[in-house]
Amino acid sequence: MGTMNNAKKQISSSALINLVGILLGAALNLWLLPKLFSTEELGMYRWMERTAVLFSNILLFGVHRSFTKFYSDPSKDKKAFESAVVGRSTLLMLSVGVLVFIAGPLFAPLFNFKSEDAYLLRYLSFFIVSGMAFLMAVSAAATTKKIAVPVFIKNMGLRIAMIALAFVLLFTSGIFRFNHWLIAYAWASLALGAVALLYAWKRVKPTFLFKHLWMPMGGDVQKFAWISVFSVLIEIGINTLDVQMLSMLTDMDSVGIYGMAFFMGSVIDGIRRPINQMLAPQISTSWNKNNMVVLKKIYEKTSSAQMVVNAAYVIVVVVNVEWIFSLIPNGERFYPAIPVVVWTLARKYINAAFGSNGEIIANSPFYQLNMQIGSVMLVINVLLNLLFIPRYGILGVAYSGLIAVLFVNGMRAIMIYRKCGLQPFTRESLAILIGTIAVGALCYKVPFDGLLKFLVSGLIVVAALLVNRKFIKNLLLR
Repeated sequence: MGTMNNAKKQISSSALINLVGILLGAALNLWLLPKLFSTEELGMYRWMERTAVLFSNILLFGVHRSFTKFYSDPSKDKKAFESAVVGRSTLLMLSVGVLVFIAGPLFAPLFNFKSEDAYLLRYLSFFIVSGMAFLMAVSAAATTKKIAVPVFIKNMGLRIAMIALAFVLLFTSGIFRFNHWLIAYAWASLALGAVALLYAWKRVKPTFLFKHLWMPMGGDVQKFAWISVFSVLIEIGINTLDVQMLSMLTDMDSVGIYGMAFFMGSVIDGIRRPINQMLAPQISTSWNKNNMVVLKKIYEKTSSAQMVVNAAYVIVVVVNVEWIFSLIPNGERFYPAIPVVVWTLARKYINAAFGSNGEIIANSPFYQLNMQIGSVMLVINVLLNLLFIPRYGILGVAYSGLIAVLFVNGMRAIMIYRKCGLQPFTRESLAILIGTIAVGALCYKVPFDGLLKFLVSGLIVVAALLVNRKFIKNLLLR
């Protein structure tokens, strides 16, 4: 019971940190950055950010996921395993950092970077290594049930650094420009990633010597690590390949405009991510002990809880999306992204509604299925983007993303049900869906515009939550 309560506390703390970080992100993405930068510059920043997320997840080669899965395996020498993971992850970060710093500018023409901006791709290495450090930090800290600190550094520290640097640029625009801001932010990201990683390793207390850089992790661990890379392509690929393909098939202005819609959708990920990260060790332990009761509870709760919380956000944003865009400096630049917001939120909501299915498969005895699902998903996503982007522009990205999410989650749900008879939805799920549609329709019909409609629709959503608080409480605590 104590372990479950601590897990709930850590998830709540991490979700709260993410929420505050999202509010800071809103100030940045909806006001400060559009005020400072052109859509092309915003596109370069967004491309750097999403590319770093993709490559940091892939180039860590599943080491962080392996640590989560095998840390509680009684057949492993705990200290030797921890040392091997520290060594391997450190070697990968150093190697990737050096290689990308050297080779980065060579890829400028492929992604429509201007020749005078090609040197900025050297600093992609800083963002990638920072992302790898944060991934390893969160995975390691989660095994000690202290995820809140690295999550705080990642979600608050990075945004505070970004805001501080943006204000420096705002008041010294004649001296500093976008390129200076991006480079300074790259250094800040690298430093904060290192701090988070050092904190996590201090919690784990591994032994680390120079020889551990090449220390083998074991055949079973290595196999799982490689296969888990395909899990990354499922989880991260849908949210990052769109930016890569959009930059290749259009231009950086389109990436900058699309980035506005992506940010609004990423709020749901900010709620979903700490839940999956904190529960991953418990899911792994449950599989190791063949505890289907706990797995069933986790699967259903992660679905229903996210359906309720995300419904409130989706309703408020969709009903007021045009007014929100009117608040952005020179907001008419971003109006083509308005319909994309609706489709992106639908995609994110569906993904979250299926619960922690990715973590359940990734930590299960049949984790190899992720390789099969990931391969098919990757092909489908690329083909759909190639088909839809030339025809529909940034809206094509939203269409292909939604189809890919439906496919992936459908396949996962079928596989989990066939293997162990578990599925995420209950009768309460149907009640939540009907309630969401009813409240959304009521908010849509509010006979006001602008700020007044935003306030009234927000009050309706809050009132609906309060009226159903007993239902929600029983749902989460059962």
